Amino acid sequence: MNSKVIAGVDEAGRGPLAGPVVASAVILNPEAIPVGLKDSKKLSEKKRIVLAQEIRSKALAVGVGIVHEQDIDRNNILQATFEAMRQSIAKLKIQATLVQVDGNHKIPDLEIAQECIIGGDDLVPGISAASIIAKTTRDAMMISYDKLFPEYSFKSHKGYGSKAHMETLRELGRTPVHRRSFRPVDSCPNKKYQYYGLDSSYGRMGEIIAGMFLIRNGFTLLEHSYHAGRDGEIDLIATEAEEVIFVEVKSFAGESDDSLALERVTPAKQKQIARVAEMYLEKHRIDQPECRFDIITVNFSDPKPQINHYSDAFLPL
Repeated sequence: MNSKVIAGVDEAGRGPLAGPVVASAVILNPEAIPVGLKDSKKLSEKKRIVLAQEIRSKALAVGVGIVHEQDIDRNNILQATFEAMRQSIAKLKIQATLVQVDGNHKIPDLEIAQECIIGGDDLVPGISAASIIAKTTRDAMMISYDKLFPEYSFKSHKGYGSKAHMETLRELGRTPVHRRSFRPVDSCPNKKYQYYGLDSSYGRMGEIIAGMFLIRNGFTLLEHSYHAGRDGEIDLIATEAEEVIFVEVKSFAGESDDSLALERVTPAKQKQIARVAEMYLEKHRIDQPECRFDIITVNFSDPKPQINHYSDAFLPL
């Protein structure tokens, strides 16, 4: 009897100029292996999404690790990739006894037997499955980032160095999700996303920072600054586990805590947000969804903004 518990491991996002590197570890059920597994790059986007759903439903365990731009810049992309892989393995609900990793580099500081397989993402079902999960997870994050930075078209190139992306970088400069240590990002200044000491930018930058916070915590961003004409707007609309979340962002500096910011979401403001939320759901034909209303505060008093997320902060009036 074979007692080995094998986890396939692969990554997505080593080469892009923006966004995180994502790794996945997958322990497949030998009796329920999805048909059509192969290197994610050889699959259409639609097929990848379908297979990712099937993998998550049939696999014995799936783990995902994510390392963001700041850590990539701090530690280099190879070390960030290894860290994402270690995270993904640690998040498996079943302990693997053998890790099969795509490529020819073993994962450092991993106390599990490893096997490196060049081209494994196209040869070994478990690694193929990990490749698909990593790719679809990262792509979803970049599509969400596109809502915050629409001029950069992240939803189309996913942060890779396409001609259009390079032209936009040269024209507009980098965003907070670009990898500053990568060429040619290192030569592109931050022209649009400076905030410290600029009171006039706190509102706009607070929404972007809050949106990034949601994306990095597993939310899918649907809208940024959703306008409903004279009826008002909602700062951010997101989903999590089939729940629709309407988010009011309050940005400030110089206050000791969030009290005044939270008080600014008055009953009248809550009523307006609820009205716009109803219009959004009706326009997008979302019937009887699970909804909630959150508040995120962004405090710019320190060089590093402080973020607080208040879930279910109020009920619609």
